[in-house]
Amino acid sequence: MSTPITVPDLRPTWDGVAFPGTELVDIATALRQVEKWIDAGHNDDGGWSGWPDRPDFDPIYGDVSLNTGSAGIAWYAAAAAHAARADGDDDAVRDNLARARRAAEHVSAHWRDDLAARVSLPIPNGGTAYYGGLAGLIAVASSLSTLAGTDVDLPLEAMIDELLALREAGKPWIGSGSLMGDGGILITLAAVAEHRRDPRLTEVIVELTDDILAQERPGIEGASSWPGAPGPFLGLPEGFEMEGFELGTVGIGFVFARVAQLTGEIRFVEAAARAAAHVSASSTVVGDAALLPRGSGFSFGYCTGSSGVARMFTAVHQATGDPQHLEWALKYGRGILRSGVPGRVTPGNQYVLHQCCGSAAVLETFIGLWLETRDQLWLDAARAQADDLLIRSVSDDLGRRWYSESHILPAGQLKAEIGHQVGASGIAFALLHLHQVNQAEATGQSRSLPRLPDDPYRTLS
Repeated sequence: MSTPITVPDLRPTWDGVAFPGTELVDIATALRQVEKWIDAGHNDDGGWSGWPDRPDFDPIYGDVSLNTGSAGIAWYAAAAAHAARADGDDDAVRDNLARARRAAEHVSAHWRDDLAARVSLPIPNGGTAYYGGLAGLIAVASSLSTLAGTDVDLPLEAMIDELLALREAGKPWIGSGSLMGDGGILITLAAVAEHRRDPRLTEVIVELTDDILAQERPGIEGASSWPGAPGPFLGLPEGFEMEGFELGTVGIGFVFARVAQLTGEIRFVEAAARAAAHVSASSTVVGDAALLPRGSGFSFGYCTGSSGVARMFTAVHQATGDPQHLEWALKYGRGILRSGVPGRVTPGNQYVLHQCCGSAAVLETFIGLWLETRDQLWLDAARAQADDLLIRSVSDDLGRRWYSESHILPAGQLKAEIGHQVGASGIAFALLHLHQVNQAEATGQSRSLPRLPDDPYRTLS
């Protein structure tokens, strides 16, 4: 029998009152403080510096992108305004709408620029990609259109037309099926196609997903892998290959699942299941828990760790209806908890606090697994993980922020960036999700949880 999981209490008390020096602010207060830090990066030219402590700092995906730029800020701020309207907080609605519109104006002014030139990673045609390019801007523009009452607009149709025009007939945009490559573009177009009838989108989605499928590397017992992001994408040698949601078969399985849900094509359903079987076979399993090896250790984040794997298995479960895939997502969630998280930091997870590599991704995982199962364990874990994030933040007159490392950004210096994937906007977005859950639990009223194309979890109802 498995040992029961106990979620730690990170709020010590004495006689029902927080022990002196251990007080934590509520999430709504923390979000206002984070927004102050985001605003500290706003420049006179209408854009944002990636790191307010260092205005000359050049974020890895540039100052416009979903990952590190104004598109990610627009997305957080619009979602925060949407949530604040449900809270009846008119001041937060006003401030976040103004913030979202400033960020959207910066995107609108620069989306036709050479986005590839703003990306530090040597990704071929990287200006079209999800994380640092046009596909990410389309993802934000499409998701913004689903937030009722926010009135924050980006030129979605023109962006789609431009992306399609940038593809050479019969060829992929980037030449990698990973989410860092064409896979990220495909999940974006699939998300857009769910809301609008455009035969161009369905045609290119099916064509390029078939191209990725054709690169299959069959394994044993119904498992297959696919080539991930080439090493040179990360400045690494040719032939070097990493696994993970952003980089490898984990993310490609997610692509197959998403396209299968859109098209109903059985070949994509089956491919998603074979990718999931490969990841299962590659896992380190201990009792009721699983981990994905990464180098000499294990990471828990989105890009190469457990949180990304849980997203893939969740999407494959949704595409196939097979409960074993949801159970594997739960195994990966339990693997995080049984490693001592929240509270403990294991090798490979030090100083990584954001959506890409670290703690905010873990928070999203716990919330997502609660939404999938309504098992109280995951909501308790999410609340403790949010406390852990607040404990690890810095808050002063400049605002609340997190000095964080990353697996791919230049190492050796902790940075308090403000973007979505590696900064304060993304951490705030995860906290905002938990705030919405807490409010729904407290009031009994439905709250919406806005999602981007790489997020498979259920909405809150």
